This record gives sequence, C-alpha cells and structure tokens, in this order.
Amino acid sequence: MKAARAVRQLSRLGCCGASRVTAGWLGDARMVMVQKRGFWALRLMRGVHDVVGHALTLGEYATGVRSSRVAASSITASQDATSEKPTSFQQSTLSSQSSHTPSSWHTSFPIPPTADPTSPAALSEQIRSIMRLLPHSVVVCTSTHGQTPRAMTMSSFTSLTLSPTPLISFNIATPSRTLDAIIESRHFNIHIMSGDELGVQVADRFTRGNTDDVFDGLEYDTSKTDGAPLLRGEGIMYALRCRLLPDEPTRGLLKVRDHVIVVGEVVEMIPGSCANKFGLSYADRKYRQIGSVISQD
Repeated sequence: MKAARAVRQLSRLGCCGASRVTAGWLGDARMVMVQKRGFWALRLMRGVHDVVGHALTLGEYATGVRSSRVAASSITASQDATSEKPTSFQQSTLSSQSSHTPSSWHTSFPIPPTADPTSPAALSEQIRSIMRLLPHSVVVCTSTHGQTPRAMTMSSFTSLTLSPTPLISFNIATPSRTLDAIIESRHFNIHIMSGDELGVQVADRFTRGNTDDVFDGLEYDTSKTDGAPLLRGEGIMYALRCRLLPDEPTRGLLKVRDHVIVVGEVVEMIPGSCANKFGLSYADRKYRQIGSVISQD
C-alpha cells in the first residue's frame, strides 16, 4: 500500500513538473514568436521604404531629370530634394499619383534614420547615406520660359553672402526645364515653405516634374516679379525675388559635371503667410520639422 501511494505521489509530482516545464516552454515559444513577428515587421517596413525610394528614382529617370534627384538620388551628393523630380524631399510616396493630386499629410513622432553609411556599398552611395543624415532646407523655385511657368522643389538652397548685396545659391541637375527658364529669363523666385503639412503640400507638388497641370489650383501672380510666378497662400511664409548674378565671367551660372550651380542676387523680400514657424526641412527621404533645442547648461 505504502509503495503504491508513493508511486502515485511521484506520478503527480512528475505531472506537475512536466506541466511547469511545458508552460515555461510555451511561454518561451510565444516570446520567440513575438520577436520573430517584430523582426519580420521591421524587415517589411524597411522593404517598403526601399521600394518607395526605388520608385522615386525610376520616376526621376522617366521624367528626364535625373540625371538628378531630390530626395535621395538626384539631390546631388548633398541635396535630397534638389531636382525637379521627386527628390526626396526630398521626398514622396506620391510616385503613383499625378503631380497635382492633393495628398493628405500629417505630423508623426520622430523616426530614427534608416541610412547606414557603413554598409558595404560604392563610395558614392556611402556619401549619399551620410548626406541623408543631414537636414536640408526645402524651398520652391519658380521662373518662366516664354509664357510658360516653371517650378521645382529643391534642398540645396543656401545663403551665400549678405554684403554688399544679398546673394543666394543652389544647384540643379541637368537637364531641367526650370533651369532653362532661369537661363532664358534670368529671373526667379525662391519660396520659403512653412515647416508643417501646409508647407509640404505645396513643396511636394513640384517634386514630380513640370507637367502641364502642375500649377492647377494654385494661386500665383506674375505681374510684379519679372514674369516669374509668385506663389500665394498658406504654407508659403516668404518669397525672395531674385535675378541671376550679372558678374562676369560666369554671370551666375557654373556648370559642374551634370549639375549647374546657380548664384542669384536677392532683389526683394515679399511676405507671405508669415507664420511664426521654422521653415521646412528634409532628411533621410522625409520632410522634417525643427524640434528640440540643445542648450548649454
């Protein structure tokens, strides 16, 4: 009897132990499954990100501007939204939409960079990855070719000097209809976008090339800016009326391989919405807002 009772007790203890082991194993399995799902979700997100980037690049080639790129490719090694094609900006999930189709934009939480300059790649790709880690200003440049308005979004805009007159510069990948317009008219406007959804909505419109309907639905004026379209409305904080620098020998245009560096003299500052905000930025193929401040203690 005692022996049978001992066997039954050992049997119950064995079942309990086995159950605990099984429960522990199942818990570990669930955790492994969760980790695997998270890993594959991350891989999927990165895959979608890369597909969009490739689609933008193909769009640039199709429109004939890339030899250039904004948001990642035609943006010269330093500009992710420098070309008329979707640069980034550069830049940019609009490759399947028409250039004038309104898009819905929203502000999200900060997203860590995806660019990895240390991954095995050609030096040009490593430099491109490094430049994606640096924020660039996003502006819209407009000019006119005969009676035809032209425009492009770019991220290579910068102030060159303030004295004796203010000079600005940017670069454009060739061929470019906007560059042709600037060369012919020698006048252009630079529009400073607000760092919000309103600014993005205008800026992103001009990242996909100079189609016939790209200006449809936009308010603009050409009567006071030597023919260059002056964009109006929300999202446009200021505009700079410019002319090509007349100084010899380059007269404001310097060709460097497949890009042209443009130097302009600012003639007038024209207020727009004058929103009390920082301008729009672009980094790692996404539009960005300026956020936190790093202060000294």
